[in-house]
Amino acid sequence: MVIKKIPLRTIRRDFLQFFSIIMLVAIASMTYTLFAVSMDDISKNYEIFIKDYVQEDGYFITSKEIDEGLLNNKFGITLEQRLFYEVQQDEVTLRIFSISEKINKPYIGMGEMPQEGEVLLDPSFFKAHGYKINDEISISGQTFKVSGVGYLPDYIYIIKNDQDFLPDPERFGVVMMPKSDMQKLFPASHVYYYSYKGEVDVEDLKSFINSNWGLLKFVERDQNPRIIYTEMKVENAKRITLPISLFIIIVSSFILFIVMRRVINTMHAEIGTLYSMGYTQKDVFKVFMKFPLYIWLFGSIIGVLLGYLEAAPFAEFYRSFFTLPKITNFLPWRHVLVALFLPAVFIFLAGYLALKGFFKLTIIQMLHGVDEIKFSKLPTIKFFDRFEFKTRVMLKYGWRHIARELILVIGIVFSTILMMYGMTAKDSVIVGIEKAYSDYFKYDYLYMLNSISEHPEIEIPDFAEPYNLLAFDVEGTKASVMIYGIKGDSEMIKLYDTRGKEISVSDKLIISKPLANKLGVSEGDEIKVRNKFTGEEYALEVYRIADLPVGNNGYMELESFNRLFGYGSSEYVGIFSKDKVDIPEDSLFESYTKSELITTIKTSAQDLSKTIGVMALMAAILALLIVYVLSNLTLNENRKNIGILKMLGYRENSIFKMVLGFNYISFLVGFIVGVPLSKFTMDSLMSAATKDIDFAMSLDLSLNSVLSTFVILLLVFLFSRLLVRVKIAKVMPIDILRQQVD
Repeated sequence: MVIKKIPLRTIRRDFLQFFSIIMLVAIASMTYTLFAVSMDDISKNYEIFIKDYVQEDGYFITSKEIDEGLLNNKFGITLEQRLFYEVQQDEVTLRIFSISEKINKPYIGMGEMPQEGEVLLDPSFFKAHGYKINDEISISGQTFKVSGVGYLPDYIYIIKNDQDFLPDPERFGVVMMPKSDMQKLFPASHVYYYSYKGEVDVEDLKSFINSNWGLLKFVERDQNPRIIYTEMKVENAKRITLPISLFIIIVSSFILFIVMRRVINTMHAEIGTLYSMGYTQKDVFKVFMKFPLYIWLFGSIIGVLLGYLEAAPFAEFYRSFFTLPKITNFLPWRHVLVALFLPAVFIFLAGYLALKGFFKLTIIQMLHGVDEIKFSKLPTIKFFDRFEFKTRVMLKYGWRHIARELILVIGIVFSTILMMYGMTAKDSVIVGIEKAYSDYFKYDYLYMLNSISEHPEIEIPDFAEPYNLLAFDVEGTKASVMIYGIKGDSEMIKLYDTRGKEISVSDKLIISKPLANKLGVSEGDEIKVRNKFTGEEYALEVYRIADLPVGNNGYMELESFNRLFGYGSSEYVGIFSKDKVDIPEDSLFESYTKSELITTIKTSAQDLSKTIGVMALMAAILALLIVYVLSNLTLNENRKNIGILKMLGYRENSIFKMVLGFNYISFLVGFIVGVPLSKFTMDSLMSAATKDIDFAMSLDLSLNSVLSTFVILLLVFLFSRLLVRVKIAKVMPIDILRQQVD
């Protein structure tokens, strides 16, 4: 039948318009396939890795050597001692571990298990420094042979400090070597790892260890950032995959609905003629449903293929980011099928709804035609009459197609949120850290000692201050707070409110803004906290909230802190200092410099540029496709009017303004609405992502990120307009007259 050729002929005629819709569907399918397949692949390998290589349930460090047999018998847990030692050389920090046999066993990705005089390197450090198997590495003047690459279940996310955001393999690496070498070559410290099956009262375990051997550190598995950041990032990626894909599919379907209505409106006379020739409604329905069929088929297949082909390298990139080994191949077919068939539901529904109204017309109405775009039928709203003619026509065109303008607004809002998130994530990390360490944290060195006492062996110089510190769980949440006891007139920690006024430190609790946001508390509210080591509970009033951009921190005056939590007035656990302090090695637990931390974070934040680039490109493509399709549709509907306006002597600039000028208003509305929604979305994402971990941070929109997003989206918008404007120039009045004669 001749009518079977109608869909392909129409698609060829308006190829760019239908191609844009196909691309929207392809992006939706690709997004879903890419994230769902790669994240499932990572999750499956992660589960195998932590099970087969026995990821810890927690670890602790004590001031005295423990009685492993006593703990095993009393709590029924598996314990293993691992030695560790940290070396700094050539601006690179190496954290050396002895190789475990029961808990946190290394997975050999390349090479083989090291023998005496040999070491394993973590894969990120191995790659970043260009090592090869059997190369030599010098550690503290000793030379070792690199026997291979090893992955550790407790160092999947390889950050140096718990407060770090991103790994930095250029400056930090993990080294594994036989225990005999560790004992022989380095003054190594010990850390105990535990795992268990069934149920264990961890609070009892912690309290027992603390009372017998003095706890210095106790970290459960779900509080270890090197473990849970992996799970958190994978879950976050899974959480946003379906909403983003669905949004693009729904927008595509709505645009398809509008396009289908337009195609049918321009062809109703031909369809009425076909009816009069004997074709049935079923024949016409079958033919026109091929529009959504072709769009779904081409869009979904292209999207699934692209997503599947990119899933493997994307998963590999994520694995290298997390330092997670590829143990098995895994293909989740259900996600491929969802990506293939989910768009069909919305697209066929859009096609059906577009046809449904048309079939209610009689054959006479079809033959006569229902051209709803006559110039004389522009809506008559008296408010518009106060403007000059061109502006009045522009406003009426926009009002006539208000549903399309809303889609355009929603598309710009979505693109703004997507692009703003990418821009702000990087800016917030860098700006937040710079602000915290320049305005609030004035020290250059931070030392953590191995016990809370008066430390008579240490003479604190004038350029240093002692501090005390305790970690608490917050009742009713999974959040923790680190409360510092600092000097009332501290020169090392300065706290300010949102107006920039300094907050005086007293016997009352001051908390950081990100922590207040996470807990949902205001000044004057009470929070109940429980000491992580002793289990003692306290009810504390939030006196002030400091405008500190990062950290789950609280602050009190040192002597008040010691009195409240049961310590002597002169006891402390750490030192802030402007210069290096000479501290006996057996008193020091850990230390780091501010410059080292800032440099590490800034360097690591550069890796966000890749993610930002992908998000910005995706946002720009979405905006381009949506603006182009809707503008092109309006142009096609108004070819006759454009021809008439040209005959009346209007220039192309004026015609463009009258027919498509309202799009500028929609673009501005979309961007203006998108900015606060970006802030709301980012706060919600950050709150959801950090609710169960000991980290908090405010993502504030910077003027730079707002302007950058606006400029990029405006350029994309203007480019899409340029493409449509070229088509206006091709509309010739003579062609319109010829059509009228025909």
